[in-house]
Amino acid sequence: MGDLEPIKKKVSTKPAVSGGANFETHVLSQTRNGFKFKPSLGFALFTLLFVSVAYAFLYAGIALYIKTQNFDFIFSLVTLVGTMFFIAGNYLLISYFSPIVFNKHSNRFYRGFNKHSSKKSTVLSNIVALQIIGETISGENGNYKSFELNLVLKDASRINVVDHGKLKTIIIDAEVLSKHFNLPIWHATS
Repeated sequence: MGDLEPIKKKVSTKPAVSGGANFETHVLSQTRNGFKFKPSLGFALFTLLFVSVAYAFLYAGIALYIKTQNFDFIFSLVTLVGTMFFIAGNYLLISYFSPIVFNKHSNRFYRGFNKHSSKKSTVLSNIVALQIIGETISGENGNYKSFELNLVLKDASRINVVDHGKLKTIIIDAEVLSKHFNLPIWHATS
């Protein structure tokens, strides 16, 4: 790999993706062609909650309309809230259930459904290190920590792999990938 110090000095130590979750969103698993991250049970339940609320509000809006045959304020409010939860739930379904794959057979890492997206995909040989970085997120119920696992590329750019609230799990996942792909782990201080 050569001397990585010049690349390490150029790599940002700010989070690649702002925000994050305070729970484990993804779980690393080995496949016959490499590794992939799958949504965790906690994240699946969180997404199911959003989708359930959406359908409950949309069902209530339709039932209200059938009962009153009127597009009144309550109908509009119930339908609007249901639509917002429906959009948020589908965003969660699409973004977090999209593939996150290290495929040795195709020699690619990709995140998302487009295996060749320049922002979320790279050849494995372009990866020089794994970066772990944390941030404190301020929420209405207080602060919490969120941690990222990023790929560092030869040009010092980064691709976010996962972002969740379990540091121990991120470290274990990074160690597994580090051993398998012979990559150093860089712990960024933020």
